[in-house]
Amino acid sequence: MLTMGQVQDDFDLLNRAARQSLSGVFAGLDIESSTVDLPASRSVYFTPLPDNTIACVESGLVSVMHEQTVVSVLEPGDLVLGDSALVPATVTALQFGSEEGATVRTWEQGAFLRAISADDARQRLWLAALIQTQSLMYRMSGLSIQRQTGLRGDTEVYSPGAVIIQQGDPADDVFSMVAGVAQVLVDEQPVARIATGELFGTMAALTNGHRNATVTALERCSVLRVPKDRFFEIIRTRPEAVQGLLVDMARSITALNGEVVALRQRVSEP
Repeated sequence: MLTMGQVQDDFDLLNRAARQSLSGVFAGLDIESSTVDLPASRSVYFTPLPDNTIACVESGLVSVMHEQTVVSVLEPGDLVLGDSALVPATVTALQFGSEEGATVRTWEQGAFLRAISADDARQRLWLAALIQTQSLMYRMSGLSIQRQTGLRGDTEVYSPGAVIIQQGDPADDVFSMVAGVAQVLVDEQPVARIATGELFGTMAALTNGHRNATVTALERCSVLRVPKDRFFEIIRTRPEAVQGLLVDMARSITALNGEVVALRQRVSEP
């Protein structure tokens, strides 16, 4: 499993341990298997894996994509678990592909699990591989969070009703909603909501102005406060942060436009 950016030595050690466990699981496994060739293709042509299969990368690099974003890259020996048969109908399944072409070996899930359960040593290795792979994913999530926050910033907790941003104050920080929901008010009138994962307070920071709205917690909120200078550094050094910022700003503008239209309709009603 590959990860972008610098990682600690324990990630590499755990990665090798997971591959070693999987190698022991698959070695001499006497059940039918087949291969799936992933032709060299752009991400728009990625597809789910066949339903109800256990798979392992045999050659090449396999990219894992979720909603048009590559979230992981798997190497030969890595476990591949498709989820298309298990996620709810409204949830987008993971898709797999390869920029340069790859081959994945698959086993039918039922036959694979029966063979594993009949062999104590293989069963222990399979459990170890699953735990090690899950541990790798946790570490990758941690790296992703660190990249987004830039490793700097203070997390603050606000009770329902507490003011996070006050209209008219200087814009010295940018905020990210780690958990919770907040309400945006302009001149004490609600105009929008901020949900988990969204940036806010960016407009005034970018224009070097004062806050044009008040933000209050609707429920218990955990908020990451990033100093404005650090936020500008993130924008300069991490292009992906700019994309996320533009998406959040577009959503805010769309929501505000909707509120303006609704307000005009209410005013025009007799």
